[in-house]
Amino acid sequence: MLKFAVLLADAFQDSEYFLPKAEVEKLGIKTETVSLSTSPVEVYSFFKSIGYLKIEKGIDEVDVRDYIGTLVPGGAKSPEILAEDERILSFLRDLNRAEKLIAPICRGTLLVATSGVANGREITRFHLASEYQELPIKSVVEDYGGLWREDKPVVIDNNLISSRHPNDIPFFIEAIRKWLKKRGFRQLFEEIQYSYYL
Repeated sequence: MLKFAVLLADAFQDSEYFLPKAEVEKLGIKTETVSLSTSPVEVYSFFKSIGYLKIEKGIDEVDVRDYIGTLVPGGAKSPEILAEDERILSFLRDLNRAEKLIAPICRGTLLVATSGVANGREITRFHLASEYQELPIKSVVEDYGGLWREDKPVVIDNNLISSRHPNDIPFFIEAIRKWLKKRGFRQLFEEIQYSYYL
């Protein structure tokens, strides 16, 4: 089965996980939550805790060969927590070396930039800095060599697909679909189309 890892830590943004997860799974791809350990992580809706989510794999349990890519949701704290852990950063670098999909949304770009994967590459990100001045990431992205692309719903740079926020998910998912087809996963889409007529 084709799988995406989803990198999460405490205070990830709910909509940036649940909405892309649902759309990716419609493509026939399993998503698997990955964090620093298997301890449940706190779910945030903006700046408010709304519960906890079970984590399926700790970072020490994962193998890049098991995944065709990763989703990186944003949130108030999650990307920064993950960016402090070298195992997470190495996982992203290994995915990139294997030319597997890396798909951050909103502040997830901060984690991807910190790993070095965005160096010299076009990327977009959380775009409401004027309203939420405590959550800046532009300087981090640029410090790590990312080429900032202002206010585009999705930016594609080879295997790096980035998006700004949950309102852009239709663009985000369509870019992921096109990437999968281009990389030879056409059979997946043919099977999905066929299943509609069963």
